[in-house]
Amino acid sequence: MQTPSSNAPSAYPSPSVAALQLQYVGNNVKDVQTPAAVIDAAVVRRNSADEVDVGFRAHVKTHKVACLFAMLEYLLKQVADDTNRQAPGRRGGFEAGKALLPSAVPRLAAVARILGEGTVGLFTDHPAHIKLLDEVDDAAWPGTIPVWVNIDVGDHREGVPPESGQLADVAYAVAASKRVRLAGVYTHLGTSYGSSSPDEALQYMARELEGLEKGAISFLKCTGATPTQDGQIPKVTLSLGATPTATAVQNIVDGTEGAQKYREMLDRIKQSFDLEIHAGVYPVMDMQQMAARARPTQSAVNPAQSLLSYSDLGFRLLVEVASTYSERTDKPEALVAAGSIALGREPCKSYPGWGVVTPWPEKSGSHYDPEGSKTGWIVGSISQEHGVLAWEGAKDSVRPLELGQKLMLWPNHACIAGANHGWYVVVDSDKADPNVVQDVWLRWRGW
Repeated sequence: MQTPSSNAPSAYPSPSVAALQLQYVGNNVKDVQTPAAVIDAAVVRRNSADEVDVGFRAHVKTHKVACLFAMLEYLLKQVADDTNRQAPGRRGGFEAGKALLPSAVPRLAAVARILGEGTVGLFTDHPAHIKLLDEVDDAAWPGTIPVWVNIDVGDHREGVPPESGQLADVAYAVAASKRVRLAGVYTHLGTSYGSSSPDEALQYMARELEGLEKGAISFLKCTGATPTQDGQIPKVTLSLGATPTATAVQNIVDGTEGAQKYREMLDRIKQSFDLEIHAGVYPVMDMQQMAARARPTQSAVNPAQSLLSYSDLGFRLLVEVASTYSERTDKPEALVAAGSIALGREPCKSYPGWGVVTPWPEKSGSHYDPEGSKTGWIVGSISQEHGVLAWEGAKDSVRPLELGQKLMLWPNHACIAGANHGWYVVVDSDKADPNVVQDVWLRWRGW
């Protein structure tokens, strides 16, 4: 199959990292031109700590397209190479986290040639995908191509149900292929964002696991897989997790009776399958994750460590006040030069806004909390270029704003907000001055 190839660097040229670092590093973040995406590296380090004995894979789709961590620097920090760095539980190689497109095969093949055989895995949920890969010239993509079968566990985001005839057709195609091998089965339960408590998030996780287990068994039966000497079917990898269900796994390390059944489920499934968790936004969290309440409030391993508080939100947007309207409505309002093309348009179920104004430049202080005071500035409405801040709560406690004042916002969905920015200004709250820019991370562009 001969298809003209292209690559992101040529189609979407990026600015020089060195030039960006020269412009920003060492300056105070308040002097950065707005709107700007700001990452706190200290929060990222804390949120990325492992506590659960399951495999982990960073969400490559999130990095490449949607989430703010679409930059090489962080990807190398987050995903340790199993061979060179010997990081326990980390998965080497990559899954191309979108549905397989014929036009993308030449670019993926180029990556596979550079990284080596078996390093680039692809999603499939249709036998035509296997036929497409069988036609790829071996010189273009040497060796076998690992595929992950996308299972629909009930939310119809993508994939095929465990009992479907289409899954059987995929299984037959994989079994007959000389180019493709099964790497595992995969699902991403986007509806898990509807969680409102750790127990609900664990219920979503159980649904993912049960669906993947059924899908893997159905697939292997179609391929004629035979039991091993211990009576089990050959191990394949079950890969699951949106951020709510991925972080929910942290709840099973406590000693509660409710957590016990989920630990037993994991232990049972791990006897027959390898298990890995994948997710993308967990290193920074956001207002949606706060609303989902999926992870525990404190670490069971280190009770002094917070896991779900506003101090655990590591991504903010720096914005500037463009005007104020103290008498426009029954509540004070202000205009910031950051609308949907900076914040995104995804709502959050816990409050009627598009972002929350943080206490910054103070290290801590009062702010709007959907589960607390409900007093503070929120982004009450947005247009393309602008956001209108609305004061929630008593007027006599309003935090005054002035023209030109810089503010930091917590967006609803860090993935979508991050995708609107070409690079990320990095600060580190573990440093003596948490407002000094330490680095600039360049975002990968392109689809």
